[in-house]
Amino acid sequence: MLNSVVSFLIALGILVFIHEYGHYSVARFYGVRVIRFSVGFGKPIFRWVNQKSKVEWTISWIPLGGYVRMLDERDPESLKGQDINLAESFNRKPVGQRIAIVLAGPLANLALAALIYGFLAYMQPLGLATQTAEPPANTVAASAGLASGDEITFINGEDTKNWNEVSWALIKARLFRDDLNIQVNRDGAAVDLKPVLSAQVDAELGPGLSRELGFFPVEKSVLVRAVGDGSAAASAGFMVDDTLLSVDGVPVETSAGFTEMIKQRPSEEMEIQIRRAGQDMVVRATPDSMQLDDGAVIGRLGLSIGGEPIVVNNPLNPFESIVEGTGRMVEVSVFSLAALGKMVTGDLSWHHLSGPVSIASAAGQSSSLGILPFFGFLAMVSVSLGILNLLPIPLLDGGHLMYYLAEIVRGKPVDEVWQVRGQKLGILLIGALTSVAFFNDIQRLIF
Repeated sequence: MLNSVVSFLIALGILVFIHEYGHYSVARFYGVRVIRFSVGFGKPIFRWVNQKSKVEWTISWIPLGGYVRMLDERDPESLKGQDINLAESFNRKPVGQRIAIVLAGPLANLALAALIYGFLAYMQPLGLATQTAEPPANTVAASAGLASGDEITFINGEDTKNWNEVSWALIKARLFRDDLNIQVNRDGAAVDLKPVLSAQVDAELGPGLSRELGFFPVEKSVLVRAVGDGSAAASAGFMVDDTLLSVDGVPVETSAGFTEMIKQRPSEEMEIQIRRAGQDMVVRATPDSMQLDDGAVIGRLGLSIGGEPIVVNNPLNPFESIVEGTGRMVEVSVFSLAALGKMVTGDLSWHHLSGPVSIASAAGQSSSLGILPFFGFLAMVSVSLGILNLLPIPLLDGGHLMYYLAEIVRGKPVDEVWQVRGQKLGILLIGALTSVAFFNDIQRLIF
């Protein structure tokens, strides 16, 4: 819990600083007087004034955001003090400059995400190979004609160099309701699988989508990692580091495939071929029966297993990494916008919207895996923050941009009364989104 909170605060602090520094740097470039740069809201914990620029830098108690206070005639608080030059006021700058200042915050978040994704592409050239295991019956992969050993090379015209790109292509097809057109390398020959209609790609959008559709990366071997005390596996004589080869003659290609075979045969004796210390042998085992909450009965051996993956190496030079990172940032941005649009139209459940509790949990999980997974989490949230702030909702940067575009069309600023009404509407919309996100967080914690 403490790790999640600390990781969340570190991530949020970095992202808020980058966002606000975007506003700050462009405002200073155009000669706008900056009064305060704050990470957090409320009473300051830390305060420092730059004697040269007169900017007050603060870290405040409420860490859910930040702000840059600029000299503005509409903000009486900013006019307090000496040496006030109204020519440095934000509201007196040309509309194009005001647009640039407001736009700089979200763009700073998107630029950070692109750099992180590029760094990860450079530092992590290894990925899971796209060679597939035999898909389970009655899945999308099986209906397309995917076979064991096929190497997925293209999905909907996009090159798939590793399994992460396969998963991403499947997620995009599900999100945009596209048909699936898959090309594989089968025994050295390019084979086009049977097209899958979009209506068949009807799985829960998320990290488990590829598995739900029947796409599994083949593994070099499936190993026993642990044997439960008093379990059916212990009674059968399984040992740590045993390699699982087959179940009643059916080859074991993946950990998930082995688990599924065991689940389907509760209380049924089976012959499991293993390899131990270089010697092949057969173990007879009878899975225990276990009843789930929904009344279904499944088999359980009591083994903890893990697969040894097949990896591919796709090294990139620094320039290629930046291009890759920028492309990934654009893809994630489009995905985020499309997902929000699908929620509004009802094509995607609002249960996918996450609040601070879920984000903090994800931050803790990623940081516990190491610095690179934490960077990946940071990039994803940075994209979300940038895209969210570009939405045309009053109070957000996108709302201000909407007013400035209207000012360009009208030839004069939007009336203040309408801006106040827009702010009230923005509060309602943001409050509603926050409530939904918190409700989803609570549901995830309870269920």
